[in-house]
Amino acid sequence: MHSQGALTMTGVVEGFYGPPWSWHDRLDVLQWCAARGLTDYVYAPKDDPKHRTEWREPYDDEELAGFRSLVERSGLRIGVAISPGLSIDDVSTSDRASLLAKIRPLVDLGVVHVGLFLDDLPPDRERSRARRGVDHAALTSWLWEHLGPDVLTSLVPTEYIGTAPSPYLEGLASNLPAEIPIGWTGASVVNDEITTTEARSRADALGGRPPLLWDNVPVNDAVMSDRLFMGPLRGRAPELRDLCAGYLANPMVQARASMLPLASIASWCTAGDPESGWHAAAEELGWRTFAEACDGAVPQRLVRDLIAEADGPGWTAAANALASWLAAATDCGAPGLEDEAAPWLAQTREEAALARRALSLFRRTRPSVEPVSANEWRAVVPDPDDVLARAFAVSASWPAVRRAVPCVFGPRLAVRPAVRQSGSGAWVWRADAIEEDESATDDLVRLALDAAASLDPGATLTVHVDGELVGTGNEVTFTARPGCIVLARHGSMLHRVRVES
Repeated sequence: MHSQGALTMTGVVEGFYGPPWSWHDRLDVLQWCAARGLTDYVYAPKDDPKHRTEWREPYDDEELAGFRSLVERSGLRIGVAISPGLSIDDVSTSDRASLLAKIRPLVDLGVVHVGLFLDDLPPDRERSRARRGVDHAALTSWLWEHLGPDVLTSLVPTEYIGTAPSPYLEGLASNLPAEIPIGWTGASVVNDEITTTEARSRADALGGRPPLLWDNVPVNDAVMSDRLFMGPLRGRAPELRDLCAGYLANPMVQARASMLPLASIASWCTAGDPESGWHAAAEELGWRTFAEACDGAVPQRLVRDLIAEADGPGWTAAANALASWLAAATDCGAPGLEDEAAPWLAQTREEAALARRALSLFRRTRPSVEPVSANEWRAVVPDPDDVLARAFAVSASWPAVRRAVPCVFGPRLAVRPAVRQSGSGAWVWRADAIEEDESATDDLVRLALDAAASLDPGATLTVHVDGELVGTGNEVTFTARPGCIVLARHGSMLHRVRVES
């Protein structure tokens, strides 16, 4: 049996599909991560041809200088991965020599971790799964032996998801030295939660070897490119740290936007609270409201609070809380992200403006209750013409906002690469790969338009102060002293006010 984990490496694996980060952005992000206690970085962008499709091509002098700058200035241990699986012959002497020749210059300039990434490969029609696992183990072992003990060799296997044993994993793990960690993304490619039970099961499937967790958070490549995942790390129990050999987060295509979620991840990796780490970094960067909009959880909660109170007297407090957040979102900024996050910034402001119009419409469907003088108040029925005009304005601006590509305030229709491992080891679709109808903006607009449709202009206004009826009619003037509770009802619409001193 292998020993249990304890995160011997924590950091970032730049392993997404899409344009690789620039050397300048890469260095800035890595220094940010090092300052927060992360220890490792692995270079593995799928769309760098020299990483994957043209893996035999050596890195040129300019590229080697970029790697050297990371080694010397990032503050992290630097790893470089090669992903040769699309064309390598695992047992070919010449291919193995090409692989070692590609890696040697990187090791010579100070790279201390070499990853062999054999993920995202097509099915092998010529070999059994067990044979493929044995061959991958042989290739990785050969590389490990030739790199020597001063270089960490890791492997991302073809079967990198799931928790069940398989012929491939058995052939792999039983023939691989214990010193080589094996990558794993969890029960799926992208996971809302990774549990200790899953980590233990994966270790069992690897013969007791604790997995190296490649966590696809906050990555937003491929089908997720309409979103910026800028919220805190969620769904990773602290105990998971003791069950994995390491933790590497796969960041977003947008390098600088990744800094905020990576700060949360760093807090988790260093035994801190990911929420607290996120809040501190959000304040430091000046991105809080924008990040909350991209994440969606805050506007979703505020709108759901309003929906829950909409038919009762408590809606005003929920509306006030939502209004305060929307006011901030309408003019929110994200210093340093003006270029790479421009579409999401524009969409945040558009959605906030629409949401504010919808909230104003919702409020106008309720009777107004306003002070006239020190202890004198007035309640007035809703103006149906005003409500109708506002409903037209909201409904006219909704379609363009709703059809926009950048996703903020929660997904309208979003797709994630959520697949799972079947009992036979094959990948199968998961229902939660699709997220839909979770837009806070859409929920608020529907609430407001439904309220407008429910307005009864012929209803009678009744006003109670501390439970005592004080008047009826289209307009009621009444006395209410500090501490009193005013309840105005117009049909099914209520407005509750506590009179303040």
